[in-house]
Amino acid sequence: MVAFVVAAFLGGLAQPVAADDPLGDALKKKQELERAVQNARANTERYQAAASQFQAVVNDTNVKIADLAEKADAAQSEADQLYYQIQIAEEQLALVSFQLNETRALADSLNAQANEESKQLVTREDLYAKHLRTTYRQALVSPLEMLLSSASLTEFANRLQAMIFINRQDVQLANDIRALRVDTRLKLDDASTKEKEILGLQDQVTNTRKVLTVQKDRYDKLVAEANTAMDAQDQVRADAATNRNVAVGQVVSSKGQTANLQAQLDRADAMYEFLAAQAAGNCGCGNYLGAKLAIWPVTGPITSPFGPRWGGFHNGIDIAAPMYTPIRAAAAGVVVTVGKPYFAYGDTAEIVIVAHGFNLSTLYAHLDDRRLPPVQVGQRVSAGQTIGYVGMTGFTTGPHLHFMTIANGRAVNPMTYLP
Repeated sequence: MVAFVVAAFLGGLAQPVAADDPLGDALKKKQELERAVQNARANTERYQAAASQFQAVVNDTNVKIADLAEKADAAQSEADQLYYQIQIAEEQLALVSFQLNETRALADSLNAQANEESKQLVTREDLYAKHLRTTYRQALVSPLEMLLSSASLTEFANRLQAMIFINRQDVQLANDIRALRVDTRLKLDDASTKEKEILGLQDQVTNTRKVLTVQKDRYDKLVAEANTAMDAQDQVRADAATNRNVAVGQVVSSKGQTANLQAQLDRADAMYEFLAAQAAGNCGCGNYLGAKLAIWPVTGPITSPFGPRWGGFHNGIDIAAPMYTPIRAAAAGVVVTVGKPYFAYGDTAEIVIVAHGFNLSTLYAHLDDRRLPPVQVGQRVSAGQTIGYVGMTGFTTGPHLHFMTIANGRAVNPMTYLP
């Protein structure tokens, strides 16, 4: 009921568009296409934003993978270096083990020699003891007694010479015993020292190998962790790339849909222009003979010119101006449309169309609906007469006037006619 009352009220202010009016049908189709184009553009922007986000993820994962790869390479290099150090340590350990075996063999040989020399030492010590006893007994016999007890001088000489020889042997034997004892002790000490040194070196190499093995295990673990992390990042990158490709495909599809809708909208605009020209032709006006319109409908910067826009075509110019700025007729003519021809289709844009002749008309859109246009259909207006006020009705992002010029059934650049 409220909608009916509002529609009746608005119908009293403006001439309604007949249900079978082709202009109304064209306006309806045009408005539907405009909404569809806006939705398609919004989808395209959303898909492009999604593709950009997924591309950012791909770029971020590429950086992370590069960093992980660098760390993995460093860890692998360190692990390889430790591996070679372990190999060197193993070779050193093998050499030390060989030297230890050689030293042990030498020690065994020296011990065997020492044992043999110990036996010789015992034998010589026994012989030396016998010599000492013999020498002692001989020492108890004086040379005179030896001479008197000898049967002849020859026997005395032989006995004296034997005593001298035994003394010499005793001296040599004592020296040999001392040297043998010293040599044996040195050999045993040397073998023991070398074995201790090699055992210490063996322990050192073994400990070094253990430390290197632990370090290598740690770096191998770092390499494995880096590779696992890279695999995970690869999966993230692959998923992001897939999503990006899907979004790009949606962008392409949406752009195609937008282009198709824009083409339909362009055709609807063309039909609207044609029907608007027919409406102007039914105004009972003569031919417009002026080369220029009399004035600008409103003063302000042009925020959107006539021509290609958003992949489509903008069939007028948008002039920005503050809310409620008076809008003036660009030239003298007859008002052929006032109100909201899109109201029945969900659009609340307030428009006025003025026919300046059956071959030229001007359209003023997005007018304010709180201060309704002070003109009616069929009313003659003069150039500069107020026909409405700047507003934000319909689809608009800010207060402005959408101004169109329709000449010979086609929307033309208003700048050609504006003074």
